[in-house]
Amino acid sequence: MWVLLPVDDAAAPTPKMQDVLAQSTIFLFSVALGMATLVIPLVATAAGYPLGAIGLLIGLSAITQIIARAGMGALMDRFSTRTFILLALILLAASCGVLGVSDDLWAFVVSQLLQGAARAYFFTGAQTHVVRSTRPAVSSLALMNVTNGIGLLVGPLLAGFIGASSLTLTLFIAGGMSAAAIPACACLVRYEPFTRTPSAPGVVSVAIWRRPGVLTAAWMSAAAGSWRGIMNSYLPLLLSEAGHALPVVGAMTTLANFAALAGSVLARGARRAGMRRASVLGTVLALGGIAAMVLLLPNLVLAGAFLFISGVGSGILQTLGPALAAEAVGPEERGRSIASIGTFRAFSLLVTPMSIGALIFVLPSAAVATAIVAIAVGIPVMVLRTRPPRGMND
Repeated sequence: MWVLLPVDDAAAPTPKMQDVLAQSTIFLFSVALGMATLVIPLVATAAGYPLGAIGLLIGLSAITQIIARAGMGALMDRFSTRTFILLALILLAASCGVLGVSDDLWAFVVSQLLQGAARAYFFTGAQTHVVRSTRPAVSSLALMNVTNGIGLLVGPLLAGFIGASSLTLTLFIAGGMSAAAIPACACLVRYEPFTRTPSAPGVVSVAIWRRPGVLTAAWMSAAAGSWRGIMNSYLPLLLSEAGHALPVVGAMTTLANFAALAGSVLARGARRAGMRRASVLGTVLALGGIAAMVLLLPNLVLAGAFLFISGVGSGILQTLGPALAAEAVGPEERGRSIASIGTFRAFSLLVTPMSIGALIFVLPSAAVATAIVAIAVGIPVMVLRTRPPRGMND
């Protein structure tokens, strides 16, 4: 049986206060992450790392994301979602601090591995936490994504202006933002860990990610992960390479995150067309838009327009994917379902920048390499997501 109430309901904050605490935590984490995402590739460039190697370094964060998300389903049967959110805040602060102290190779590796675990624990933990509230899953996730989007708007803007003076200072401020969210997180309502219902005798349990609704959600998360992988790794570098100043780089990153926020708001309307159509629409906008954008970077207006289009697509995917995963299973399996689609996202976050980094060594243009990978990821995502295992119905 899945327990919805907190451990100590009498001492729990009111629902309104719970919202304030949760959204404050999400906002501060997102600001910190937005700052780090913009600055880390630029720190690597300033340290003299080649462009191809930077993509590989950024992709390292996805390794711990995959490992962390793969194990979170089982861990959610033992620990509350609040525990994962709290751990994520500590890990992100440590990630920024390590790279602020040193730009040696070991520091980049440790920082990215810590950031990957922080991303996995925070977003999976927070998504699972908010869908356990009294709101419908789509509404809860839309509110979370709007708050996250606002944080990701503020973060790159701050990083762009502060980073123009000192990249190191920007990292320390980002770490401080993450640490500042710890008190609010500690006051979040503590939901009981999930309790799995044993399978009936003679019934073979199908792996949760292979269930039709979860499978569709997983491919939606993979497409959104590819978009975010490009945003986190090569977008700041490509903008700088095209001759744009650091404040412009920050503004473009903010534009993309604002578009993703708009996509989250529009997700409910897209859902009315059906989940499969919404999945195709989101994938085409997200990855088709990013492919067009990177080829048009010298023209800032056109590049910004396609970047906005791609962000809207990503916002649709990242809102509807977890909502579909949560609604496709029983309440006691929501944690495992959201964690499983997060593994697809993490794998996409790993493969996308590493594939671009590999292509850069054989292609004359990083922009062309980025466009090729975006299109290559988008095509199979749109095809494979509609093929559930045989014998299973939507």
